Amino acid sequence: MSSKKIVNIIAYIFVAVILIFVFTKGKPVEKPASSEIYSMNTICDLEIYGKDKEAALQKSVSIINTINSIVDDFSPQSDVYKINENAGIRPVKVSKTTIDILEKAIQIAKQTNGAFDPTIRPLLVIWGFKNKNYRVPTEEKIKAALKLISYQDIVINKEDNTVFLKHKGEGIDLGGIAKGYTLDKIKEALDNFNIKSALINMGGNVLTYKNPPNGSVWRIGIKNPRGSGIRGIITVKGTKFISTSGDYERYFIKNGVRYCHIINPKTGKPARKIISITVVSDKGYLGDALSTAFFVKGKEFALQNATRFNVGVVGFDDKMTPFISNNIKELITIYNEAR
Repeated sequence: MSSKKIVNIIAYIFVAVILIFVFTKGKPVEKPASSEIYSMNTICDLEIYGKDKEAALQKSVSIINTINSIVDDFSPQSDVYKINENAGIRPVKVSKTTIDILEKAIQIAKQTNGAFDPTIRPLLVIWGFKNKNYRVPTEEKIKAALKLISYQDIVINKEDNTVFLKHKGEGIDLGGIAKGYTLDKIKEALDNFNIKSALINMGGNVLTYKNPPNGSVWRIGIKNPRGSGIRGIITVKGTKFISTSGDYERYFIKNGVRYCHIINPKTGKPARKIISITVVSDKGYLGDALSTAFFVKGKEFALQNATRFNVGVVGFDDKMTPFISNNIKELITIYNEAR
């Protein structure tokens, strides 16, 4: 491959782009209220069972679209777009939801020493992951963009409901937490309906709500990160959030080197310590953000900090060797070959 030619490979986003094949034993006892919509740059698949399933489905779809309208950094009407456009100029009036997401994002950024950073946008821009004009930037451009990466530059005024970025050129991207946060809000909404069971999949961020309709456990396939099929099964019971980050989601290849969209905020370059990681948690926003942070920091950090964050992790390192945190080993089945 010539140095001038970039082969752009984008993983096709479908119902379960990262985690695929959700299995249950037996047949559903009823037909679910279901919907498939495109939002937050992915296909969202919703299946809800129970007396209030239609109303719950309508509410869940509304939550997805409402939060997307807030965090979409390409929409001039969104809070995030307005914050970025006014970086270094003035504070922007935003919704309480925006402040809530940002506070959670900053919290995880602090706890991971910036491995997850909501101000990552300038780096995504220079690598071409925002406009799909993929390229390897010069070291000078990387150094310049790194000066604009700092979650500490997000100024939140809860009394005025405003957010301000301290310097021009800074930008917020909530792609690493928004889907998990949305699933939290859907879970809260489902609690207010008469619902027996639900499965919500937002492009690799999954909410299992209560047990499957037949009362058995959820069995969720772990995608083979280097080909078709699945490499294992996660078995969970009841309500859980499952989030995956991998280098096969969005990436391009140049001169035989794979460059993925998950960028290390400290180096300014795509992370490459592991190939994929899945986080099992009790909070959607937490698992979503940690899957990014763990991908950046690598296997050792993920395994050492799983208990600290009260999450379970399973992943594949850069040699495709699987690793699993001790607290969920009994829930994981890994296949020697893809199935």
